[in-house]
This record gives sequence, structure tokens and C-alpha cells, in this order.
Amino acid sequence: MIRFDDFTFHYDGSSFGVQNIDLHVKKGELIVLTGPSGCGKTTLTRCINGLIPDFYEGEIRGHCRVCGMDIEKYETGDFAAKAGSVFQDPRSQFFTMKVRTELPFPGENLGLPREVLQHNLQKTVSDLALEPLLDHSIFALSSGEKQKIAAASVYAANVEIYVLDEPSANLDRDGTEQLRQLLVRLKAQGKTIVVSEHKLYYLRKLADRVVCMKEGKIKRIYSGKEFDALSETERAGCGLRQADLSKIAGRVPETKQEDPAIGLEAENLSFHYSGEKTLWKEASFCCRGGEIVGIVGKNGAGKTTLCRVLMGLEKPSTGKIRIGGKSVSKRQRRKASFFVVQDVDYQLIAGSVWEELFLGHEKEPDVPDRITQLLKEFSLEPYKEVHPSALSGGQKQRLSIALACMSGKKIIFFDEPTSGLDAQNMQLVRKMIIRQAKKGCLCFVITHDYEFAAQLFTSILVIEENGRIRQISGDEYHPGKLYEYYQ
Repeated sequence: MIRFDDFTFHYDGSSFGVQNIDLHVKKGELIVLTGPSGCGKTTLTRCINGLIPDFYEGEIRGHCRVCGMDIEKYETGDFAAKAGSVFQDPRSQFFTMKVRTELPFPGENLGLPREVLQHNLQKTVSDLALEPLLDHSIFALSSGEKQKIAAASVYAANVEIYVLDEPSANLDRDGTEQLRQLLVRLKAQGKTIVVSEHKLYYLRKLADRVVCMKEGKIKRIYSGKEFDALSETERAGCGLRQADLSKIAGRVPETKQEDPAIGLEAENLSFHYSGEKTLWKEASFCCRGGEIVGIVGKNGAGKTTLCRVLMGLEKPSTGKIRIGGKSVSKRQRRKASFFVVQDVDYQLIAGSVWEELFLGHEKEPDVPDRITQLLKEFSLEPYKEVHPSALSGGQKQRLSIALACMSGKKIIFFDEPTSGLDAQNMQLVRKMIIRQAKKGCLCFVITHDYEFAAQLFTSILVIEENGRIRQISGDEYHPGKLYEYYQ
């Protein structure tokens, strides 16, 4: 189905790409591509779905064939009937405004008859339990829900090859289990599946082969059984994520003694979007500088919205917010805070990585030295002259967190900061957040990444399904019980 024969590709004007790839994927196989951020996983997926070389231009040597079609001799549209893609950023593949119209769109694009489209839509909604989302606007979905709809639209097109790039990045535990069940279903149907992924726990006993990459090359290919048999020590030695979350030991990090002068208090806070049900109601809690507060809840519970309200980007329906014991306006909250957004492309606006970090700090002393240090700490030194849009997803994520460190703000919100990060960079981000808390910052962290969260939080806010927000303070919080909130 898919053949890479001594295949090399470098993007135009860049040394990034893949080298000497030999990989043959048989019909019905599930192949996992894994390895450090920037190792070439996404580049291989772009070859399989035909985006290289039509959309991403560059120099090719060797051959890549998909269903017998050489990617140099066919156009992107020729692959659409064979291979469907779920991108790391699902926003980039939506074409309509409603879930109901988005699901059949790929099939419409392929010219499928109306009765087939209707049958596929009904089957997709039933198989993937999408009825609750069917009449929603795409724009009203959470990031995890968008990820589900992107996968579902490919499922509805009934293609032969599925290409998924970090499909679990924004999913909660339920969503990840639904993704796993989708892969089980597709395997049973004889579909060919290529998954580029850092999170490996949900792929145990599913993968036929695991391809470990580094610096654009294939370092080793394991059979599924060989990979499942690796110890966690061996996985760590390869720079891979853990495969059994239940074996992760929880730990509360040491941070600075709580500072009430940087405290943020919410009193009877409620929020709902116009014409929609209340996301959460009558929430009251108090968090202090030096804390790392985890915000936990299912996809669509309102975690990101809570951060936007606290920071002053949204107005609460009811309630008051104070900083340091004083009521503050939305503008004052924005001035005191920094938000590392989940969709980092919205946050990166300069022409190079260096300029991104320099922007807004032109008159501050020792700025070049601070930037140089941050580039080193976040392993971004080789990319300082690169345009941010040319970075991998994981590299963009690290740059956005470096911006938070550069800002000097005392209240920092992190929304899924490990999306697209490998094990090494996940640990790096955890250390950097702890470092900010040790400086007295108040850090709020939204994450579905239990491996990351287990050794990070000092307290948590749980958004429950009844719309209540429950605070588990530092005195009450026990990391050993955190796993229960990720069930």
C-alpha cells in the first residue's frame, strides 16, 4: 500500500526533512511513527497524503509510492480517494461551519452518490457516538471535540488509508479510548493506518510495527510484540513516552511558599455563551503565587473558557475576580497575566524565532542574553533565524512557553502545553513551569496529559459534569489520587 524506497526529502530553503527512508507498509497494517519532536514523523505523513511535494515543496531523491502512485508523478487530489488525514491541528482541515455538514464533506468532494453519503453519515454518527455534537457549530467545539470530528469526517469518507498526526494530543481519557476503539474498528475492516504519535499508552497491543525515528532517519523498527515487551527504562532510553500510565509515580514539586500578594480569587463565578447552557456556575476559589494549579475536566467542560475569564479575555456571567485581594478590571487582569494558548499559531507573529522573543522587550536590559539563554534551555538555538511557521508542532509549543518565561508576568495560564511534545521536551516544560512557580508566579495548567500532570500540580480545580468547580487545595491534594480524575 505504501512504499518508501531510499527516500530523501528536504524542504525548500531548509535542511529539515527525512533521509534514506526504507519502509514498506502492507495493506491492513497499523504502523506507529514515533521519536523526538522534529524527527521527521509529520514529513512522512505529508508524503503519504500527497501534500509533499505539491503543497510543501522541496528536493526529492528516491521514491515514495502510495497505492502504486509515485508522489512526484501525481497531484495531491489523486490521493484523496485513497488516503484520509487527521492533522495535528484539526482546524486546518475544516471546510464548513456545522458538524452535520462537515462529516459528509470529504465524501462530497470525492463525488460519492447522495444515498452513499447519507448512509456513511448515519453509520459514522452511530459508530462513533456523535449524536450529541451533530448540531453544534464547528467554532463552538473544544479542541478535543474538533479532533473527534476531524477523525469522523475521514471515517465517513470510507478511504483505504488513514493517516493520523498526533490524534490524541487534545483528547481527554474518554476521547482517547474512543480513538482507540475507532482504530480497533478500522483494523477489523482491513484499513491501513499510519499514526504519528508521542503518547503511546493507548496504542499498546494495537500496533503491528513501531517505527522509531531520530534526526530525519529511521533508527529502528520494532514489531508490535517487541515494542510492548520493552521495559519503561528501555523506552526512556530511547526518549519515548511511558506506555502504562498506572505505573507513573505521582509527586508534588517543591515551589516557593505561597504568596497572597499574587493571589487570584474568584467569587460566585458563572459563565455561559449567548443562547447556550451554563458551562460552570457559582464557582469560588482562591489560588496564590507559588502554586501550580491543575485545571481538570472532560473535553468541552469549559477549562479554556475558565482561563479566558480569569485572565480577562471573556466576561463572566456572574461573579467577581480579585488579584491580591483587590477587584480588578479585565484590562488589569490581562496586564498581569500571560496566556500560552493551545493553538500556538495564533500566538506567533514575528519573522523569526529570535524576533518573536525580542518583540515587546526592545528597551529592556540584557535582552539578547536572556533570549540566548531561553533558546538554549528550550533546545531552539539551531532555529533562531527560522520563521516560526516552519517549526514542527513541538518546537512551536516550546517557543510559546519560552515567550511566557520572557514576559515576566506573575500569573501564567498554560493550555495543553505538552501538545505534540516528546518525553524529553515534556520534562523540560514541566521543569520550566516549576521554575516559574519557584519565582513566585501563579501557574494555571490545563492538560489531559497525565504523564505530565502526575509530577507537576500542587493543587487542582476540577470542573465536574454538573457544572460545579471543585477546588482541591494544596493541603488536601494528593498526586496518588490524580489518576482518578483522568479516568
